[in-house]
Amino acid sequence: MSYRSKLESGWRAVSHAVERRRHPQRFILNDKTPWVEIYRDGIMAVRHYTLPAMDTITVDDQTVPVSEQCHRIPVLLVPALGIQPWTWDLMPSRSMVRYLMARGYDVYLLDWGKPSLSQRSLGLDTYVNEWMPAAVKSVCEHAEADEISLVGYCMGGLLCLMYLGAWPDAPVRNLSTIASPVNFHKSGPFGTIMALMSYPALKAHDWFQLRLEPLDTKLFHIPGSLLSLAFKMTNPPGVVSSYLDLVRNISDREYVTEYMTLGQWFNDMVDYPGATVREVIEKMVIRNSLAGGRIHIGERTADFNNIRCSLLAFAGTSDRIVSVHAARDIMRLTASTDKRFEVVPGGHAGVFAGSKAPSHAWRAIADWLAVRSD
Repeated sequence: MSYRSKLESGWRAVSHAVERRRHPQRFILNDKTPWVEIYRDGIMAVRHYTLPAMDTITVDDQTVPVSEQCHRIPVLLVPALGIQPWTWDLMPSRSMVRYLMARGYDVYLLDWGKPSLSQRSLGLDTYVNEWMPAAVKSVCEHAEADEISLVGYCMGGLLCLMYLGAWPDAPVRNLSTIASPVNFHKSGPFGTIMALMSYPALKAHDWFQLRLEPLDTKLFHIPGSLLSLAFKMTNPPGVVSSYLDLVRNISDREYVTEYMTLGQWFNDMVDYPGATVREVIEKMVIRNSLAGGRIHIGERTADFNNIRCSLLAFAGTSDRIVSVHAARDIMRLTASTDKRFEVVPGGHAGVFAGSKAPSHAWRAIADWLAVRSD
């Protein structure tokens, strides 16, 4: 590299470093695909996306032609709790929303909203028995479709499973789950610890009638800032390594933009409602109810044996939060005759929105749905 090139690179590095601090939004490209709201209930809403007129889209380094045909069965994307809905539309060059539309799907997204401490009483009953049915109905009506496909990430996938288990006649033809931990006791080191603790916890419940339900939901409400910290602490070396990579590539505006946009995911997480956290701890972590295929939610019982739609489930090879074993257990619990499980590259975020996701999980979902959506 010549002296002049080094000087120009150094100037760009300084310029980007200053701009990143003063005007961070210039580097953040999330939520750029046009959408309209078709339904709302409190903080929950359903979005419908439209793809700007174009012949192709760019996904990382790939060019994807935009299909002229649209599949009959629309797709409803279901995010995890605790994250922003725009993670499905992370940036124009890495947007699962855009990719699915380019592949010929009518795409909708369920936005869980931003629960504050005042919404700490939101529990699984609201998500599974009120909002999921309402969202599915709104998509069917808007798309004029008799059935839809669901794609859920992490807790979003679990909410889909619980909804289908509790509502056997739901108008859902296909379901795909991504990194959804059906067996919490198999979820890596955390799962092992929970499995060891569950026995004494259950004994304490039986002997002393100790229950979490009477406790104030305020005690369990998790602020988004704490979720962000917890997520980063699952891989501290990765956080440091990622920042060092930024320092080395600070002169590359495209690199800084990708780093800042991805970082916004983990720096802008959403509160987890206290009532839901309490139920997750008691029913999924301690009792590990999902691993048995049945969980009581409100006045309904979600039985995974009621699930008969086509099923495609994914796990990430390097996921430190949801292990392959934790996600794979869904295969033995549903009554679906058409079901498949795939292990794809990536950690908990990477399997869903990393650089390898478009050529693995996204492509697999689009190909799998193609023969089940007309």
